[in-house]
Amino acid sequence: MIASDILDRCSAVLGDPSRVRWTASDLLSYLTDAMRQTVLIRPDANAVVATVQLTAANTRQAIPSDAVRFLSLVRNMGAGGLVPGSPITPTTREAMDAASAAWHVDTASSVIDHYLYNQDTPSVFYVYPKPATGTYVEMEYARDVGELTSVGDTLPLAGIWAEPLREYVMYRAYSRNVSSVSDKQTAANHLRQFYLALGEESRAKALFNPYQPTFAAPSGG
Repeated sequence: MIASDILDRCSAVLGDPSRVRWTASDLLSYLTDAMRQTVLIRPDANAVVATVQLTAANTRQAIPSDAVRFLSLVRNMGAGGLVPGSPITPTTREAMDAASAAWHVDTASSVIDHYLYNQDTPSVFYVYPKPATGTYVEMEYARDVGELTSVGDTLPLAGIWAEPLREYVMYRAYSRNVSSVSDKQTAANHLRQFYLALGEESRAKALFNPYQPTFAAPSGG
């Protein structure tokens, strides 16, 4: 799937196939934002599995520079990251603290047993024991998307995400005319459909309340 697969249809619906009002540059920016929002809400949309080297002598680790969300550690990958090894299991900080108050300072090892992750601190995760120099693991994480520069650019997201991407681009396009009540409503409808397509019904409902009271309740007396 390339950018034009999404943007050609959006331009047609907008009645601007020549991209005069909404330029290719505008739409490419909207589509980049659409992919990033999709990955933030649905990390599986751009999930990857990669071998990474851990920072030595520290239980606290940073996610890779191209990651937006940590998902899990899978297994040890041996010397040079080339030899699959034992699995790495998830645990909690409470469990580790209860098991050993010294788990952050225990002897370093080239084999990792556990990992810990808190969604409130999404850029870091912890491992036990602390890694020795040259320790590699297999990691699952959601990868960020780069800026689109051409309608011929290949999208990192698969075709199954085309619908939410189109809805978000349309939301951004109609949001451009802030003075138009109808455009604002159309934009909100597209954003709602974006959330629905991603399975985020609660967010969609917050954007649209079909109940509008037409009269005031009588006062008591």
